[in-house]
Amino acid sequence: MHSAINGPSPRLCLAGHVRACRVGGQVILLDLLHGRYIGVGGEAAQRLGDAIDGWPEGDLAGVAPARGADVARLIGPLRAQRLLTHHTCEPRPVIDIEEPARSLDVDDAMAATRTGVRDLRRFLQAAGVAGLWLRWRSMHGIASAVAARRPRPDHAVDGNAVQRLHGAMTTYEKLRPLVFTARDRCLFDSLALMNFLAGERLFPSWVIGVKTGPFRAHSWVQSGDLVLNDQHENVRRFKPILVV
Repeated sequence: MHSAINGPSPRLCLAGHVRACRVGGQVILLDLLHGRYIGVGGEAAQRLGDAIDGWPEGDLAGVAPARGADVARLIGPLRAQRLLTHHTCEPRPVIDIEEPARSLDVDDAMAATRTGVRDLRRFLQAAGVAGLWLRWRSMHGIASAVAARRPRPDHAVDGNAVQRLHGAMTTYEKLRPLVFTARDRCLFDSLALMNFLAGERLFPSWVIGVKTGPFRAHSWVQSGDLVLNDQHENVRRFKPILVV
């Protein structure tokens, strides 16, 4: 399974800015530096698993062993796009997210929630930062910024976090229609929400998922099994490829 290519030279790895998952019989690569998706299907997706560390595992039944020339031909385009590296292979980020099982509903609470100037200022700042990120930073830089502000694993968990999350989401949902709609802007909405909640010292997960047939990418925010800015039935159709 881990035979070397062209002798005992270092094995190829997925580059550090690349995330990958297997979905719908394909391997989807997310290039965070250039904000693009690359799909590899069929036997190519299976055979590359022999040659590339970090390649999503799949069923090799019925796929003939890859010859060196075949592997080199398949690898060439990926290397040309700088999606692979010969450098020391570091452990791949683990996609650790619970299966979405619930959706947050704050409609009833919104009617009784009062928002003020401070809330609007925080909302505008969160949305403004999200807009600047998307304009001036790569997805890799955005993911690094989101990850950097999360508390350490030994950080004490606030016992009132659930109540504060519900309150913050109610405020966010009430203010959002005044500035933008989330329709077809899932990435911007998710980053604005992450920024808004970070101001309350709340740090859920930012997720990007993909599906095939046809291909689509989608972004949402999730805390445990609770989806905050979408319906869990919808996001379950997507396979997470990035979780921050």
